[in-house]
Amino acid sequence: MGGFAFYGPFDNDNPTAEESFFQISTNPRYTVEVPRLDTLEYIVEHFPHILTDIPEEYILDQAASSSLSKALLIVQVAWFCTNCVSRRLQHLPLSLLEVSTAAHALCTLLTYFVWWSKPIDVAAPTLMREKKAREVYALLKCTKEEYDKALEMARKRASTLPGTHGSGKIVLAANALRHLQTPKRPPRSVSFKNNDHMPIPGTFGNKLTGSIWPWAVSVSINTAISPIFYGLVHFLAWGGRFPTPLERVLWQVSSFVVTCSGLVEVSVAWSLNWLTDRGIIHGSKIKTVIQSICFVIIPFAHILASGFLIVESFRQLPFLDSAAYGLPSWSNYWPHLS
Repeated sequence: MGGFAFYGPFDNDNPTAEESFFQISTNPRYTVEVPRLDTLEYIVEHFPHILTDIPEEYILDQAASSSLSKALLIVQVAWFCTNCVSRRLQHLPLSLLEVSTAAHALCTLLTYFVWWSKPIDVAAPTLMREKKAREVYALLKCTKEEYDKALEMARKRASTLPGTHGSGKIVLAANALRHLQTPKRPPRSVSFKNNDHMPIPGTFGNKLTGSIWPWAVSVSINTAISPIFYGLVHFLAWGGRFPTPLERVLWQVSSFVVTCSGLVEVSVAWSLNWLTDRGIIHGSKIKTVIQSICFVIIPFAHILASGFLIVESFRQLPFLDSAAYGLPSWSNYWPHLS
């Protein structure tokens, strides 16, 4: 995501006074480069000590919105949800627009709860500028020939002897390799992205290999559960008043599709992975068809059903009965902004 980045040159072994500070230098040799995911995995595995320890105060300082503004929004959203519950308890009808808004409000509450301390729109990465970070940076920038020279130098411990010959990059790379009991070549796909255009999460060519399963399970759980929370709220209007009987049926079908789409997509994706690993599915055509169902048809059906729910929410407004304009009593005691 661009959270950590290397900064500075790697062609000298002695940091200058300017490098001991964190401001950006005007020296054209100084660059900011963000390691991609496979490169970051190599760093975490072999050189975790170069990752800057970020205190909680620094993270909170990067937040774009304060806890007070979040709390006020949560109170307002919670009042709306309480108002909807109050209407149901007092047998007042809920309009489809209120039902759709309640679904989005519930998702908003869950999101704010999970992301309470999450920084928003952080423009600058955390720079790794210490001497050991520059050594690793030089190692990652080495070509195959330069890596072989640095490895030979590290094995002979020549980098600590006076009069060492070789470019600054190779010397720094050799110092980095000396910290490894079993030196390992960086991945062939070591790459960086200039910080002027930050990489977008999910656009990396390679995923984490050793920790792919926790990541996949987390994404699968979120993909399956999120539509359920969003779709179940729309079932509150299952027996509501609709302009035509057809629109009632379409609302019921759309609510069911939205609720189950994530769970079905995850089930199909994991089933395809399981069948492929065990060699049950051999033909590429069958695999392509299943992938099309999982990643094209199901998402399209979800988008289509969600769009209908939103459009129908406004479509029903001219057909509301007088009871829909009745106000619930006890929810007005909740502090809110009208």
